[in-house]
Amino acid sequence: MYFKQEDIEKLLDNIRIEKVVGDLISLKKTGSNYKGLCPFHDETTPSFMVSPNKQICKCFSCNTGGNAISFYSKYMNISFMEAVKELGKKYNVQLTEINGENEEKLEKYNIIMNESLEFYKKQIFEASGKEALKYLSERGLDTNLIKEYQLGYANSKWNELHNFLINKGYDNDTLLELGLIKKNEEGNIYDAFRNRIIYPIFSVSGRVIAFGGRTLEKDNPMKYVNSQDTPIFKKGHSIYGIEKSKIIRDKNYAILMEGYMDVITANINELDTAVAPLGTAFTKEQAKLLKRYTSNVLLCFDMDKAGITATEKASYILKSENFKVKVINFAGSKDPDDFLRKYGKEEFLKAVKNSKEIFDYLYDTYKKEYENIDDMFTKQNFINRFKEFFQNVSDDLEKEMYLQNLSEKVNVEFETLKTTLVTDNVKKKYKTWEEKKLEEEEKLEKERVLKKIETKNITNENLEMEIINLVIKFPKYIRLFEYYSFENNLLNDLFNYFKNEVLEKKLDVNLRCKEIYNYINNNIDFVDNLKNDIFARLIMDMISEDNINIGVIKDILRKELKKLSKETEDLNLKKDIKQFEMKLQRLRKIESITELYDNFSYLLKK
Repeated sequence: MYFKQEDIEKLLDNIRIEKVVGDLISLKKTGSNYKGLCPFHDETTPSFMVSPNKQICKCFSCNTGGNAISFYSKYMNISFMEAVKELGKKYNVQLTEINGENEEKLEKYNIIMNESLEFYKKQIFEASGKEALKYLSERGLDTNLIKEYQLGYANSKWNELHNFLINKGYDNDTLLELGLIKKNEEGNIYDAFRNRIIYPIFSVSGRVIAFGGRTLEKDNPMKYVNSQDTPIFKKGHSIYGIEKSKIIRDKNYAILMEGYMDVITANINELDTAVAPLGTAFTKEQAKLLKRYTSNVLLCFDMDKAGITATEKASYILKSENFKVKVINFAGSKDPDDFLRKYGKEEFLKAVKNSKEIFDYLYDTYKKEYENIDDMFTKQNFINRFKEFFQNVSDDLEKEMYLQNLSEKVNVEFETLKTTLVTDNVKKKYKTWEEKKLEEEEKLEKERVLKKIETKNITNENLEMEIINLVIKFPKYIRLFEYYSFENNLLNDLFNYFKNEVLEKKLDVNLRCKEIYNYINNNIDFVDNLKNDIFARLIMDMISEDNINIGVIKDILRKELKKLSKETEDLNLKKDIKQFEMKLQRLRKIESITELYDNFSYLLKK
């Protein structure tokens, strides 16, 4: 049994949490909320609160809470999807059930993520969490607020969470899939988050899908890190705070901020439509997600140069999705969190009241870049600054109004501006999150390979020595090169010696290096070869490197595929080679390359 996200949202939109909870436990109205005895622990004084406005419930003693579905699931001791089905029937909400093969796996993911969150939440109140509590206290959060926002702590030990989850009966492969642990090239496993304050990231339906971590180490350049992309989480597709989507829909606006603490501090001040990207530039996918709940956004990024640039770029994406956009200016503070803690909610609301429509904000921002826009050439450059903005305005009426406004401000004919900014201004295609990520990874890989070429002059000989280096350090990858034809006969002999004689001895890496060193020194051909000293020095140097050079390995495989493609006339074989090359291009891990190789190894046997 499985239901689409759209159906889950439909259910949440059509049920009232006070009704769902009130049908199961006794509630008493207190102001705008309801209060009752918590059904999840014994108590005599009511501490279980239900908020109709926020559509959430929370026990301030045992810290249990969530939305209507998660409450019903826990109360009835059934799975999340079973709760969806029962509530749909109970409150007459039509839902379409799907028999998904992945349902069991998704439910398992949900349980593991919840277990992990509970672990982190417990850690913050233990002795090791002292520094985390101190940091949060300095940011204005007391114990009750830490519990309310379910903040946690990952201590500095390497395997705390891993050991906890293994003892619960979960396997390493699943934990790796969820990005809770990592594995290095030697096969050692360690926690993904260490010595960090943990911020849970929720889906629209209120399920934990990822974590964000803020380091407590002053010299750590990675101030914030998020969970890697997983089967249940895509960073460029998710938004921090989106679990409040119903509130955003009811109020019909969102405040887009920059960081976790901005959103939390806004929520504490009853600004409950605040959300944030997840440490990344705002993406088109995030805009589409937000668009499902509102078409009105208040941009509230940091006031530094980077924040101004982020505001500009986010506004383009929002306008391309036909949002109404305003920008909040909070001069005198570095970010919304700082402003709210200094001046409070009332001053923030004044800033909201004085917010600028996006065109006016950009006009004032761009104008600061030029000394005198009355100068003909300066004015031309100033007008051209609006090109990207107009490329992304999707509503024709808005375009007309913006053009009219600009025409009056710069004293240039409307039709002239229209030709420059609309007619002759081709829209720039925005890349998806995945495209941007792949492009950046390819760029980094190219830079690494070029650097390697510059520093080591990678010829065919050096490429082949890279193969020797790899298999000596990591013998399990030797099968990647079982069909490789070495151009250098000496290196071919060395490779075969290693494969046929050294491997059988099952030595550690140091003894394997010693075997190779002795082979080079005792081999007459190596001694007579004029390049003997260079060979030995390069090989021993490469053996000492810590990491696998993925770029070079891919170059070796590409070289073999290119050679094979030239030699064959078989069109089907050429097609398979092309498919191998395309898939190889996207891979970034040696394990993935090995798996791909196993699937296509028949090509290199030809």
